Amino acid sequence: MTPLLSIHPLPRPLESAIGYVLRLGTANDFYSLTWQQAYRRHMGLPAMNFEDFVVLTTGHSPDTLRNLWGPSCSDLPIQPFKKLGIKTTYWSLDHRRWCPDCLRENGYWKAEWLITLQVACPHHRRLLQELCPACGQSVGWYSGGLKHCRCSQVLTVGTTVPAPDSLLQISQLISKKFAEATGGDVGTTPPYRISDDLAQLLANVGLPRFLDLLWALGCYGHFRELKKSLKVHDHHRLAVALPVLESAAQILTQWPEAFHSFMLESCNLSETHALHLYRFAGTHLVALNRALQHPELHFVRYEFERFVSEHWKGIIADRHRFADDITAEHPTILAKEAMAILSISRRKLITLVNQGHIQGWYQQSNGNLRFLVIDRQSVLRFSQGSPGQLLTLAEAAEYLATPIPRVRLFVNAGLLTAVYKPEGNNDHHRHWAFEKSALDKLLGGLHMQIHATPECDSVISLEKICRTRSHDGADLVTLLHAIQAGELDCIARDPSHHGIRGLLLDRLQFEAWFTERLQAKEFFTMKPAAHYLGLKEHVLYWLRDRRLLSGFTYPNGASQLSLPKTALDQLKARYAWGQSLEEMTGYGRKSASRALINRGIVPVTGPTVDGGTTYLFLREEVQSFMASQRSATAQG
Repeated sequence: MTPLLSIHPLPRPLESAIGYVLRLGTANDFYSLTWQQAYRRHMGLPAMNFEDFVVLTTGHSPDTLRNLWGPSCSDLPIQPFKKLGIKTTYWSLDHRRWCPDCLRENGYWKAEWLITLQVACPHHRRLLQELCPACGQSVGWYSGGLKHCRCSQVLTVGTTVPAPDSLLQISQLISKKFAEATGGDVGTTPPYRISDDLAQLLANVGLPRFLDLLWALGCYGHFRELKKSLKVHDHHRLAVALPVLESAAQILTQWPEAFHSFMLESCNLSETHALHLYRFAGTHLVALNRALQHPELHFVRYEFERFVSEHWKGIIADRHRFADDITAEHPTILAKEAMAILSISRRKLITLVNQGHIQGWYQQSNGNLRFLVIDRQSVLRFSQGSPGQLLTLAEAAEYLATPIPRVRLFVNAGLLTAVYKPEGNNDHHRHWAFEKSALDKLLGGLHMQIHATPECDSVISLEKICRTRSHDGADLVTLLHAIQAGELDCIARDPSHHGIRGLLLDRLQFEAWFTERLQAKEFFTMKPAAHYLGLKEHVLYWLRDRRLLSGFTYPNGASQLSLPKTALDQLKARYAWGQSLEEMTGYGRKSASRALINRGIVPVTGPTVDGGTTYLFLREEVQSFMASQRSATAQG
């Protein structure tokens, strides 16, 4: 197939997708990123993704696009894997950031410059630039040209601000790990020397986790006075990101001494003997420990727990979620843990202590709490083997990482079989018994692979689905039934969560399954109806009040509205909005309504008509207008 554009440059190694669209337009005498929207409207092209657009306009094979990475334009969506599993908060399309020397030498925009935590160029040993050297304003992607600001100032010149050594090491690591994540040649990354200790420390940390580490250490180190240290406003600005990176770089380049110093400064040493860890470490440090749960970052948790083990005189218990090696080294445990190891009651444990079989004593906290402390080794010596494979109701709930009432729900729904279930109202936890193999079966087996980037767009957790779709028919019991029936597949596990919270589904498979369930429904309550139509729930009430939507029934009383599917299909056939409007016109979703109004098409409802929040157009009028536009284009 002949490419639509006459000039089609090849993508460069590790080039940004949005930068390539800008470079492609410049090569064909289109000097603004908005060229692709106007071009698609002029050619009558339907809505499409980034890959299809580039292949259609350049003739390049899809394999050629492997050099392009990062997010694309909002109206040219890119495949999720191109974002490398990096959280959205670490990608910035708010404005451009660049190295003038690299831009002058190479002539293209690197994908790594879009990462909010990449603040320096290790090749030229300078800070990146984000303001025009002439007008001093941010350079947006949709304003200015490939190498020029909107004020016509060339962007390949500017004042060089040297970057400190620690920041350059961090920037070099981001460049290296970016190349590794994309399968590029690591040897082509800038040859700035990284200290051997730092390289070895972070050797097994992938790019998404490395960014999490920098963000957590930097924010808790620099913004510790904020109540929510990780929620930093305008973090994509260089002035905001720099102190965060400097704080993280100082800790990592002097690991672990600098981390222990940071911990020592942040702890309340007057609470060394406090019963609860948060009184000693503070809520920020406890939150930092929880934020770094991924196995790749366990070296940070290890140092955190080693520091606590050395300086805190309280009891390391299960609630602290410490690593096994740190917990095992602590000589004392609480009575509750000893009872769990021996599977005995507290009264029996006290009897064993009084008889001298186990060493234990009472300890008074700074407050009024008095608790029993047990010598770990004496418990292990007394123990006669490991517990069996039968779990109580409370133990099953802990193993599945779900509340106890939900385990009972699983049993009643036929998802889980109890070896023994008490009769009548005798519902105490200890009277239930579950086989561990049955719990493992509910979790999809123990051999499911760990997903390296569970935050990426290609997977979705059961927890997230239930949080947003339960009222639409995708509740936890229904999902687990679908998994057991083979309708849905658990493809991986989130290493940061155990039990049911860690199960991950393929997002595309789930969306197809969920859409099929919606299509099969005959009657919808308001929220599922809104999802079926692609509208917000309050918009349906607005359309009902304006008598644009009818057919409501009240099957379960006047308080529960219900809509037949036929009424919803009639609304979709008569009116156009949102995605359907985008597909019909070729405009972006946010600009389609404005463009039609400017060309004389009057919407039925919307902000400028009656104060509604969504524009609806008669489908007939939009089709007639687009037909006239195509006819005029053909005659011209």
